[in-house]
Amino acid sequence: MIERADVVVIGSGGLGAATAFYLVQRGAGRVVLVDKHDLGSQTSPRAAGMAAHARTSDLMIELMKVASAKFKRFTEDTGQPLAWTQSGSVKVARRPEDAGTLEREHARAKRFGLDAELISPEAAHRLNPLLEPEGVLAAMWVGEDLYFEPSQVAIGFARGAEAAGASVLPRTTVTRVEVGDGGVTRVETDKGTIRTPVVVDAAGAWTRQVAAASGIRIPIVPTRHQLFVTERVEGVDADLPMVRIMDAGVYVRPCDGGLLWGVFEEAPRQLDMDSLGGSFQIPDLELDAAVLLRAADDVQQQLPALRAARIREHRGGIPTMTADGRHIVGPTPGAQGFFIAGGCNVAGLSISPAIGDALAAWIIHGAPPHDLTPLSLERFGPESPTEETLRRDAAWQYRHFYGSA
Repeated sequence: MIERADVVVIGSGGLGAATAFYLVQRGAGRVVLVDKHDLGSQTSPRAAGMAAHARTSDLMIELMKVASAKFKRFTEDTGQPLAWTQSGSVKVARRPEDAGTLEREHARAKRFGLDAELISPEAAHRLNPLLEPEGVLAAMWVGEDLYFEPSQVAIGFARGAEAAGASVLPRTTVTRVEVGDGGVTRVETDKGTIRTPVVVDAAGAWTRQVAAASGIRIPIVPTRHQLFVTERVEGVDADLPMVRIMDAGVYVRPCDGGLLWGVFEEAPRQLDMDSLGGSFQIPDLELDAAVLLRAADDVQQQLPALRAARIREHRGGIPTMTADGRHIVGPTPGAQGFFIAGGCNVAGLSISPAIGDALAAWIIHGAPPHDLTPLSLERFGPESPTEETLRRDAAWQYRHFYGSA
């Protein structure tokens, strides 16, 4: 067992593995990446793998631009494979209030120099013939948007970190991070103790449990997200633009000649990870195809191919939601050396390169390359929301992921 480290990263999903990789790249010293499961094996490889650049805040656009550039040179930087395609995307409004939201998003996107245009429903159909114009009031094209193979990201960062000198400890459960008057002192695991002054809690669905063992409350809610991957569909090729329908919370992209599509449902299933038991893994997650089928019915007029296509794979993961829809990234007040990378809000993998690099810089140099104050744990104030309020607001943020009014 490794006895000492300069930084211990807990969790090898996209955020944790990226942080470990960039810590090594920035010269952090001895970096240890710990995971209670196999490396990169939980929610990250079950994500949709869609990177959207026209976001709801200036900071998220900045981070997405950084992440996108890093995805494009992923293989060069890590030595690991990553399949990605810049197909662009079409975001669709079916209601007047959502058309107004699109206009505001378009203005912000243009201010950041994105290839974004408001287009007619007919133009959207020409870009993606699977999208029918009936019932569409407005649409926005974003040329920078890309998608990637999600199963390659976390494991690629983890293997890249290991090749560069990090130590990786899969199937090793962290039982407690000890925090004394001077801050973090050690990480206790089921295989021994690692002395370290810095810990990054990036444990995904288990982030809250890791922090709670040290008396730290992280206000996030693990929330089930599901998607289908279909058999081959006529007319689908890799360059077909992605489609997002705002009020329905439905998205679709090409995937191996078929379609990958999912939904941000109205009443998402929220989970208590403690109640699932110590042996639970994401593949054990109970799925519900009826949720997706109802969503397909909702967008039948615009995307009839969803109901017609045969299903090849039904998968799901457990992203973590916050009350305001923003990540939680940075140090923990009152616990020097204890950093958080969580609250992914169903957008963790797509932005993981930017978050990982920013957090690595913060740990090593004392400040991140971007002002991450909007993502600080301190934004919730001394009075964290009650569990009931947190779950209510987190469910709202999940359903309104596309900024629908």
